[in-house]
Amino acid sequence: MIQLFFLVRIGFELTSYESAHNYIYIVLQTPLMGVGNSLGAQIVYVVSSSVFWFFGINGPAVTNSVFFPIFRTLSIENLAAFEAGLPLPHIYTGQFVDLFQTFGGGGSTLSLVILMMMVCKSQRIRKLGNLSIVPGIFGINEPIIFGLPIVLNPIMIIPFIGVPFVNTVLSAIAFETGFLPYTNGVALPWATPLGFSGYLSTGSMKAAIFQVILVALGCLVYYPFIKVLDKNYLKDEQSNTEEDELEDISFEDLSMEDL
Repeated sequence: MIQLFFLVRIGFELTSYESAHNYIYIVLQTPLMGVGNSLGAQIVYVVSSSVFWFFGINGPAVTNSVFFPIFRTLSIENLAAFEAGLPLPHIYTGQFVDLFQTFGGGGSTLSLVILMMMVCKSQRIRKLGNLSIVPGIFGINEPIIFGLPIVLNPIMIIPFIGVPFVNTVLSAIAFETGFLPYTNGVALPWATPLGFSGYLSTGSMKAAIFQVILVALGCLVYYPFIKVLDKNYLKDEQSNTEEDELEDISFEDLSMEDL
């Protein structure tokens, strides 16, 4: 076996690729990076992730198996350029994905949690919102995914896909037009809170403010859908309350005056 790999290595050295690593990079990775470094690839990534979540599957865990090596490589190239003081080459890095597509987890549900706390009347939704706000700030939204739920919920699937889609397109425009500086490739944790992540990844306060604007726009998109769900849950809660009151009535409560 050692002899076989030695012969393979000699074979690559006789070509213009010089090594198997260069061959893989030039023939496979470079074309994939070209495809991944585009708005179309970002839309496919974020929409696929949301669709998987809708069916109860961790979306990024599936899509990252294909896209993460591409985004990671683009981030590394931006970081190398940043450290060398050169112009940053790429827009669609891992930082773009983690810090400008979604806020509060898949579906960009931080906007949704804010609405659940502020405008919903259903006790079920308000209490879940209060419990979910702190995890949501750090990008954890499983309580919303499975508690609201988002999974197999036909009312919420539209904004759950639509808000990340809008974030991706608007962020792409902001970076493409030069309104925001490119991400510097510094490996920030995906759980870095809103505002801090925008500033640290670009060095610009405009990016932090832009993130806040995206969350506000997300609230506008989520609003009509969560209000429909809130109305349905509130009706169920009122119905359950009336049933409980009827169950509390017994013959002991009756008197001759009632007859």
